[in-house]
Amino acid sequence: MPQVTGVECVEKWLCVDDLSRLDEAQRLYEGSLAKIEARLGKFKSRPRVVFCSTADCFAKFGFDKAAGNSIGGFGVVIAPRGWTPYYIEHELIHQWQSSTFGSIAVWRAPAWVIEGMAYALSDDPRTKLSEPFQSYREEFSHTFGDLGGQELVLALSKEI
Repeated sequence: MPQVTGVECVEKWLCVDDLSRLDEAQRLYEGSLAKIEARLGKFKSRPRVVFCSTADCFAKFGFDKAAGNSIGGFGVVIAPRGWTPYYIEHELIHQWQSSTFGSIAVWRAPAWVIEGMAYALSDDPRTKLSEPFQSYREEFSHTFGDLGGQELVLALSKEI
């Protein structure tokens, strides 16, 4: 993860731009990580997450509108509006995908698998997403149902 002025990494996997919010960031990180690993299996190594509490911090990484962004296998940057479990879980799912299948395979995989999985398994509470994301979530849920762990990895291996 590039060094960014104003961002402090308190662990190699956890960075914040506002140390007064460190406890909140740690709780969100640990809770989201535990949920994803329980559903999908362990990460090979803890993914890095940068929690930005300001738009300026998020912009320093080249982002502006999203709630968060996963950067291949390098980590996640969370925007000020993304400090909620489902946004963090969504981005951690992308990290799990890259860690499990490789960044190039994920980049080449069908969008309905990659984004559909992130929306479906993060328990995004929005009942209707904008298109094409709603269709991706529905197709993923229809195709993979309640699979988890190794069963899901094997099924995904055929699509990715």
